[in-house]
Amino acid sequence: MNFGGKIVILYLSFVALILTLVFNCYSMDVDLVSTDYYAQEINFQQKINATNNEKDLPSSITHVVNDQSIILSIDSALLSKDFQGTVTFFRPSDSKKDVSLKMNFVNYKQVIDAKELIHGAYKLQLSWTSNKKNYFKEDVIFIN
Repeated sequence: MNFGGKIVILYLSFVALILTLVFNCYSMDVDLVSTDYYAQEINFQQKINATNNEKDLPSSITHVVNDQSIILSIDSALLSKDFQGTVTFFRPSDSKKDVSLKMNFVNYKQVIDAKELIHGAYKLQLSWTSNKKNYFKEDVIFIN
């Protein structure tokens, strides 16, 4: 094979490599933290205020993670007539595996079945309103 043929093979190999890289880039699934990122950014100060409200509490919602369940416990002083909240299990690696539940305490506890969640790391996000004040708490948990 002469020198010109080797250059053509090298050039075609380079073109095939670039086309492969372009195809792989377009076929990758890119997950954002949330689909309404900009709307959440506008309300970020409210989240900061809610986090500060939670830090000012003498006692907050606590959690225990075991093999079968996640147990949330709340102090009776936090439960009011207007109490409502959500529990979100945020999966940073795959937004399709996020789980959001409504808070529903029975005898100051809520038991969540861990079998609904897959093995791995989650951000446990607790957001609630009590006595017309917003609260937010976030912890990292690991599901076995």
